[in-house]
Amino acid sequence: MVKVNKMCTKPKTIYFGHTFQFWKVRQHCDTKTVVDVEEMKKETDIVNCDKIHLQKAIVNRAEEKVRKEEYELNRELDAKRSTEECRYCKEKNSIIQKYEEEIEMEKERECLRALEREKIACGMKCTKLDEIKLREMQKMQIEERKIIEQNNADVDQLWHQVLLNDVKIKEENERRIAERRKREMIERRMAYDEQIASASRKNRETLQTEREIENRRLEKLKKKMEQDYYEAIKRKKEQQLINKQNYIEGHEMKLIKLTNKVQQEKEMDVNTIMIAMEELRKERQKELNKIQSLKMEKQIFIENYNRERKMAEEMQKESEKITKEWKEQGEKEMEEINRQIERNKQITKLNAAQEYKKYIEERSREMEVKRQERKQIMERVKRTAYNELRKNLDDANDEMRRQIEYRNMLTNQIRENEKNLELELHEIERKQRPFTKKPIMFKEAMRDMATHSAVSENPVHPFERTMQKNRTINSSVALPFINKFRF
Repeated sequence: MVKVNKMCTKPKTIYFGHTFQFWKVRQHCDTKTVVDVEEMKKETDIVNCDKIHLQKAIVNRAEEKVRKEEYELNRELDAKRSTEECRYCKEKNSIIQKYEEEIEMEKERECLRALEREKIACGMKCTKLDEIKLREMQKMQIEERKIIEQNNADVDQLWHQVLLNDVKIKEENERRIAERRKREMIERRMAYDEQIASASRKNRETLQTEREIENRRLEKLKKKMEQDYYEAIKRKKEQQLINKQNYIEGHEMKLIKLTNKVQQEKEMDVNTIMIAMEELRKERQKELNKIQSLKMEKQIFIENYNRERKMAEEMQKESEKITKEWKEQGEKEMEEINRQIERNKQITKLNAAQEYKKYIEERSREMEVKRQERKQIMERVKRTAYNELRKNLDDANDEMRRQIEYRNMLTNQIRENEKNLELELHEIERKQRPFTKKPIMFKEAMRDMATHSAVSENPVHPFERTMQKNRTINSSVALPFINKFRF
């Protein structure tokens, strides 16, 4: 019930960083000014969106609780299964331990029987009655062995049946527990669904009441806005009439001012036209005077040009004559300079050829010396490399010889170990052989008894030699080998 009350309490709706109460107070303050209907619609949409998000959050919390419970249930089931498996392993180990104890007891029985057979095999006096008793004892031992095997098989079958019954009972219990937990989980889910439904129903009721209060407040705001709107329209119409009257008066005043201004501009234009005509006449007279002066300057310029052209032709002829003389003199000087340059070039070529020849001879001597040095170095390098190679080959041969000797030693040791193992195996097999006779049929025993007297007196043991040999090897008597997995 505590959880239900906690879930039913309405959480604070927060959007745009503030609670819904903050926005209510702010809206109440904003009613003093002009209210925008579009903004109010947006706010209602935001409230509806917050309501949807709140419902989703409640559903997500319930689903998360259900998932946690399922996870805890699965974990408990896994833990119980692991403990049950460990119990089964303990039972299995106890069964194996019982089997081993029975095998040890069977070994003891076989040892006692072997000792009895050994006593019988010794050269003691025996009669026909003893042989009959021995056969009866052997039959009883065979029957006893069959009974023991049958009992062991029955015990195994019983244990198998017990284990199967335990497994069936455990599976049935697990199934019942799983069904019970499933029913409990369904009941919890139904309880969660009822809690969620009640929370959503209360949330819807609270939202409905808030919406009705908000609608009433909006109706009041709407009426107030309509009244303000009508008053504003009335004031606007009055202001429009006043503005129209003022506009008409101002327009008449502007027309009067424009007519006066146009008259003044006309008078000013007439005066400016007269002044401009007088200035044009003066300019035209100035242009005519300028044209007369230009004609006179042109005539003077033509005369001066003809005079200067004649003087230039005369000067051109004199300059050509002077340049021709200078050219002939310069050619003579250049020929003399070229001859001097050719002589200097030949002298420098001869000097350079002699110096290059000396350089080549010195260079060839240096190259020969370096070649001899390189040859000596290569000789030393080859000699050292040959010595190193010879040394490495000797070391490798020594190492190979040591490895071959070690391998031969290992092969000899392995052969000796194999021989020793074979000898030990033969010795073990020989020790494990029984000292009694092999089992024979009743017919063969009767045939052997017919050939001998009724009372046999044998002072010498039939296996005296083998027993003497075994005493020399090992003084202890070897027990017969019993296969552990036969039972």
